[in-house]
Amino acid sequence: MFQNDTATIAADHPGLRYDRISRTKLVVFLALAFIVGLLPLCSSLVLHFPDERYYSNGAVIMIQSGDYLTPHTAEGEVRLKKPPFTYWMSLAGMKIFGISVLGSRFFWLIGGATILFATFQFTHMLSRSDQTALLAAAMLACNFVFLRASINAIPDLPLTLFMLLSFIGFTCLLFRQDRQTYYGLLAYGGTGLAVLTKGLLPLAMVTYVVAFSVGLPSMRQRARRLWVPVAILPSFMLSGAWFVYQSFTASRELASDFVGDQISEKVTFGISTFLNGMGDNLAGLFLPVVLWLIMLLVGSRTSGKRPNLSSVEGAPFIAGWIASVAIIFALAEYTSHRYVMPVVPLVCVLLACALQSVMDQRSDNLLRVVLRLCIILTAGVLAVVLIIGLLLLSPVIIVGLTIATFMGLAALWLSSSNARTDQLVLCFALLLLGGVFIATPILSGLLLPDIGEALAAKATSLHLPENEVLFIGSHLDAAKVRLHTNRDTPFKQTRHFPAAGIAPEIKLVMTNEKSVADTLGTQGFSVEEVVAGWRRVQWQPFIAALKSRQLIEARERYGQHGWIGTRK
Repeated sequence: MFQNDTATIAADHPGLRYDRISRTKLVVFLALAFIVGLLPLCSSLVLHFPDERYYSNGAVIMIQSGDYLTPHTAEGEVRLKKPPFTYWMSLAGMKIFGISVLGSRFFWLIGGATILFATFQFTHMLSRSDQTALLAAAMLACNFVFLRASINAIPDLPLTLFMLLSFIGFTCLLFRQDRQTYYGLLAYGGTGLAVLTKGLLPLAMVTYVVAFSVGLPSMRQRARRLWVPVAILPSFMLSGAWFVYQSFTASRELASDFVGDQISEKVTFGISTFLNGMGDNLAGLFLPVVLWLIMLLVGSRTSGKRPNLSSVEGAPFIAGWIASVAIIFALAEYTSHRYVMPVVPLVCVLLACALQSVMDQRSDNLLRVVLRLCIILTAGVLAVVLIIGLLLLSPVIIVGLTIATFMGLAALWLSSSNARTDQLVLCFALLLLGGVFIATPILSGLLLPDIGEALAAKATSLHLPENEVLFIGSHLDAAKVRLHTNRDTPFKQTRHFPAAGIAPEIKLVMTNEKSVADTLGTQGFSVEEVVAGWRRVQWQPFIAALKSRQLIEARERYGQHGWIGTRK
């Protein structure tokens, strides 16, 4: 069983208590560094996942319509492929920061930081080691699948958060003897919120938990603790109420969208499909942690120890769920490394426990050498990026970024001198987050403004009512425009030029397609071209622009183009 007398142990060993406090402070520092490091990237469209348009558009429409229960597309169609929590999460940020990129993504950063801290606490409960707990959280902060999910406003991250909290609750119900009601609320409350986020996968987790506890003779006595009516009933009502409501108000869309997205359009059977899917899933699980897997082998060889998880009583339970998720999504017709995101924190938990069991002084010394090589490499890369930045940004900004870079890298170098395994991995995480923080303003200078911001800047100044503004073209670019358009001036949109022509009441048309702009010019519109950032950088003109020191001019020449037509 997990130890319940942590306070007693700490009281008997003051050094352990101090270590606990210091590691807790470090993980809080990591969570804050995570938010600060990714904030510039989160508040701009330097990186944008196409599916974000569904949730940002849906959240904006909820704000404008007052209907917070039924998601709609920008064309006014009901969209029930996913339950509403992701829309609500984006909407909550917009209520604070306004309709904007930061507003749509802000709570993803907060959710990511919460996952880091939950991973720390869960690992500590399993291993009773603060070093191992910090190691797991730091590994997760280095994981590019997790980092990408933390800046894209799609269901992956909130689903991961709620399923992690739920799994912690179920693990504690099965492997601890205390606080049954609390862990029950955590387990079933997390399940309910996860269902409201993405659908059926959380129910598969509950099925796995029940099957594991009933199927193993050694677990059957503990399975009784899973029965927590005070938690099960509210969770069932929480997750079921929305589906009951939609079954009465939009039953056809619920049947076609939700069932199709969750089962009929996703699940397929075939050996080749399964093998391809399993390959993608394993890549998503293990490629981001390949350095730690190598260190596991090196540490085992130098110390003469085999990785040992015997002290982690819940390890088979955790590993079984990780394997189950990989198998489930190997049956999907369309595979992606994103699908295994809900168990990525659990992989870091088990890997941290295994790595901590084999690392010794020699292994730490090798890891320190690798870290310092990465610091040197990062310094070289950031030096090149900062030099490029001189052609895009104010010298004052570049000087400030250069000073921050030097101070940060020097601090990491000095901090690594006597660091243990967990602190070295923490340095890796801080190095990665710091590099992102420094590079983002320079990338923004080249890649931004996005086409949505460029079009919105022209359109919003006219303050036209909704029925007088139309966007024609890509839904993705229309969603970007919407994120830069204040809530008082929404607009209609369509993918193709209307067959009947532009309605007489339309006074302004935005488009990202040259053919549409040409047609507008023949129909009595005054067409103005706008140029956004250089989104598709080609190496040959980019190198030529660097040599001639005309990067800003090249951005104007090769940047993404849009057009605004105003009726004469």
